[in-house]
Amino acid sequence: MKLKSKIKGPSESRYQVEALARGLAILELFTREVPTLSLSEVVAALEINKSTAYRFLTTLETLGYLERNSSSRRYFPSLKVLQLGFRAINLDVRQIGRPYLERLAQKLCETVSMGVMNGADVIYIDRVRNRSIVGVVLEVGSRLPAHTVTIGKVLLAEYPPEKLAVFFERTELKEYGPKTITTREGFLAELSLAREQGFSICDEELAPGLRAAGAPIRDHHGKAIAGINVSGSISTISLERLKTEIVPAVVETARQISQALGYVPDC
Repeated sequence: MKLKSKIKGPSESRYQVEALARGLAILELFTREVPTLSLSEVVAALEINKSTAYRFLTTLETLGYLERNSSSRRYFPSLKVLQLGFRAINLDVRQIGRPYLERLAQKLCETVSMGVMNGADVIYIDRVRNRSIVGVVLEVGSRLPAHTVTIGKVLLAEYPPEKLAVFFERTELKEYGPKTITTREGFLAELSLAREQGFSICDEELAPGLRAAGAPIRDHHGKAIAGINVSGSISTISLERLKTEIVPAVVETARQISQALGYVPDC
């Protein structure tokens, strides 16, 4: 594995901060095909000495941009790295998805939201509000614990085991509603179900009297980059309506947004 250094010589680097350039060069080494790296692999790729590479890796780990598997001692990008691209990505998803969210909200007369994962939380990046949500005040930019909301479930369902292990290490499955799933085994079973079905439901897991259904939005690579949900009071969303009307509508809308982003479902 070789990386051609983009760091210029003294005569060309008047305005260049070499430490920053080296740190970014390390982050660029991680790809879909190379999701983890050892210290020796970074040394070989950047052609720098071991102590220098270790300082940069340690700094990136301390700042939260890299994580290290304690068993294999291999480094991998943290969820924080995704934040760097979220602003541009979210803009595209919001721009493309907004008309679909509005149509869904109008059709169901319920609140429709779009969100992305950020650490152990879901950040809401768009919202079409039709009714007040029982016990919850949410705006664009609000954060909620991922284990309590459908968007969190469908996105966590896509995580590989190593990434899920990190999530569980950093997350306490606190109780928020009367039916919050608070055990690791129970939540893993819920993620397995979401993965199998392609959607998830929440029944008073975030707050008393609140129900929701959510589905993932996929990019042109098939990666789940966001999720949408429909949420509302148990007074307007019965369990029967949730399963027969809300779920199909959410899944179909998520599919339409995904296809607008270039996703082609497997035949």
